[in-house]
Amino acid sequence: MDPLVTSEHYGSEKVQKWLAALTSSEVLWNSITTVVAPDLFQAGVLAFSEVIKKVQPKKKKVAVDSWPSIFSGLEIMANCVTFSHKDGSGSPSLLDLLVSLGRNHNATLALADLNAELDYSPGAMVYISGRVLEHSVGPWLNGEQFIIAHFMKDTVHNRVGVPRPWFPMQSFFLELVGRRQKGKMQKRGRK
Repeated sequence: MDPLVTSEHYGSEKVQKWLAALTSSEVLWNSITTVVAPDLFQAGVLAFSEVIKKVQPKKKKVAVDSWPSIFSGLEIMANCVTFSHKDGSGSPSLLDLLVSLGRNHNATLALADLNAELDYSPGAMVYISGRVLEHSVGPWLNGEQFIIAHFMKDTVHNRVGVPRPWFPMQSFFLELVGRRQKGKMQKRGRK
């Protein structure tokens, strides 16, 4: 089996500056993922920690742990239409996080399998199973639009032996709400 190595470009000054600039946003998106899909978050953290242990840097030493995301890949798309497709590189339960950014645009995210269109205005965040759901972003009338697509590669999880998470279940969220309400009632009873 070939050793895990860093990308040729990962250690470049431009890439490291870009990662540093992206870090605060990624911390926010990682934090939201802990609430929305806690098993996905744990799988990402575990896979990344295993990669750090096993990666062998090329000639020049690069701090692999500077990667700011729990997702193993990021793709940035600027001012482009994304044709309808399904992603082929993830497990069905490795949800993708799609973040719509830019200004003054009115883009929509179409989910053909669900016959649905979602508002994809700047600031919108959508978790989808890109391997299962056919999705696209059509043309918009004005403004600038860019998307940061976050994804986890199934091959990374295979390589480091990290199991895939379960899909988030409604019962988890109901339990979470129930615990909060129960805690509030107990606090009221103490007064």
